Amino acid sequence: MQRAKKLKQEEKKVILAYAQLKLKANRLAKELDTMKQNVVDCFERTNQNLIIVTDTHGNNFGLQKINRKRKKFETANFKIAHNDLFNKFCTEIQYQEYKAIGGIDGLQAPKEQSDDE
Repeated sequence: MQRAKKLKQEEKKVILAYAQLKLKANRLAKELDTMKQNVVDCFERTNQNLIIVTDTHGNNFGLQKINRKRKKFETANFKIAHNDLFNKFCTEIQYQEYKAIGGIDGLQAPKEQSDDE
């Protein structure tokens, strides 16, 4: 078993920043997902494809509804219909994932770090 090496100060900063940003990104993705239905409802109610609003400082922000089309390969249906071909071209890959852990439940905003730490 290889002995764990101590982190250098700069490496600690990188790990801390990465973990905090990852947790923040996860939190923001959940917030966006929660708000999306309200956005959809606004666009449907107003029958618009562009909505622009102004904040209290006079800055304009907006959302544009864009209808897109794309093709999707139905993997599950292909596997049912052509299991032999599916298995022939199915490969296993290996990769690393760096999951952020922190905060009380992993969703709480981390405390701001001062330069003194």
